[in-house]
Amino acid sequence: MLEKHIFRAYDIRGVYGEDFDETGADLIGKGYAKYLRKKYPNKEYLTVVVSRDGRNSGKVLKSAFINALVESGINIVDAGELPSPMLYFALCTQGYDGGVSITASHNSAPYNGFKLLSGGAHSICGDELQKIWEIIQEEDFIDLENNGDYPTNIGEVEKIDISEEYYALLSDITDFKKTNWKIAIDAGNGIAGPYYPEFFRRAGFDVTELYCDVDGNFPNHEADPEREENLADLKKLVLEKNLDFGLAFDGDGDRVGVVDKNGNSFSADLLLLLLAREILTREENAGGAIVYDLKSTELLKEEIEIHGGKPVMCKTGHSFVEEEMENHDALLGGEVSGHIFLAENYFGFDDALLAAAKLLEIAVKLSDKGETFTTELAKLPKTFVTPEEKILVKESDKFQILAKVVENLLKQYPNALTIDGIRIEFGESAWGIVRASNTSPYLTTRFEARSQKKLDEIKKNMMSVVKQYL
Repeated sequence: MLEKHIFRAYDIRGVYGEDFDETGADLIGKGYAKYLRKKYPNKEYLTVVVSRDGRNSGKVLKSAFINALVESGINIVDAGELPSPMLYFALCTQGYDGGVSITASHNSAPYNGFKLLSGGAHSICGDELQKIWEIIQEEDFIDLENNGDYPTNIGEVEKIDISEEYYALLSDITDFKKTNWKIAIDAGNGIAGPYYPEFFRRAGFDVTELYCDVDGNFPNHEADPEREENLADLKKLVLEKNLDFGLAFDGDGDRVGVVDKNGNSFSADLLLLLLAREILTREENAGGAIVYDLKSTELLKEEIEIHGGKPVMCKTGHSFVEEEMENHDALLGGEVSGHIFLAENYFGFDDALLAAAKLLEIAVKLSDKGETFTTELAKLPKTFVTPEEKILVKESDKFQILAKVVENLLKQYPNALTIDGIRIEFGESAWGIVRASNTSPYLTTRFEARSQKKLDEIKKNMMSVVKQYL
């Protein structure tokens, strides 16, 4: 079982048992093996590192996927159960030809999927991902007995533990100055739980764990730190225990959320703003590019420019941020969902643990001046912004509905940006966006203005069009 619609813009993701199963995992593995062979035609042997998160379907999917690669002559490094950033780290430091994280990231328990990567932890996405679907449709798989071009031996499997090397490098590129803080970590029962608290304990922090046991049912809340309701227990814990900071991670540990000592949380574009400021203070980074997705607050662009950086807006999606990071040799990138990419002294992929550590560095420095994230961000110009609001639609209908919305709005706003749905600039730093989620059956919207009146006006204007097609 394997449905085409799960081949999304930047990964493969769907409901296990409904959109795909072990047979589908086998086909994806065979398609991926052939894709890599075409990508690296001059390499006699290829090696792929594979991991999974803690989802209940992960074990059987991983087994089927690995078997398909081995039968296609690909050597396998089995990294076990691992946060996605640690898999990316293995790819970047060990020189493997490809990597796969079997995960559905922040999606709810019934989902699972595949993040497919080539060498250097480059995401296989967009048209490249569709090439794998085409290989599957044509059954253009590697036949070890009659291939003519590739080695005829089946692949081998070895196991690896990358955690010590990973901790060591992150320790080398972080400096907390003082580490007597008490922090809480909410892993949402995702795979970050066994790993990320350990890093902060080694750094000297007093860590209180919340939902750090891995449970693929996600019994306490969805492992999605972007959504405010999923931070409620972390906020309560920080306030009740008088902790200095709280960190939350998603299901595969590549997205981060933050709670300060006052129990306040922050949109990830504001966290990116704080990181951009800090990075751009260094003389060697002057004029550096900062990449952000088009759902981000206008304050981010303004602050990047004020501090001498180059703002680069891109489509929403971790693979698109990664692509623009490379295109512009960017120092930093991120998106509202909580993916944060750091390239200064690092590899430029989205690593929530490193992002969390860098945010903690900033928080510690601010505390020395009697400040918090709340007080620091309060110094910015006043803005009124909605959270990302989701409109449930049929998966099969969402792009057709979006196309009609965009066509209608373009008649009123012909200069609107249409790289990802539609983003309309209304002047005076006011804007609104309608786009389709690439991971779930939703249209999503977000609006920002410098007054509540203006915000209400632009939201009413755009939503009146959206509602015509629901």
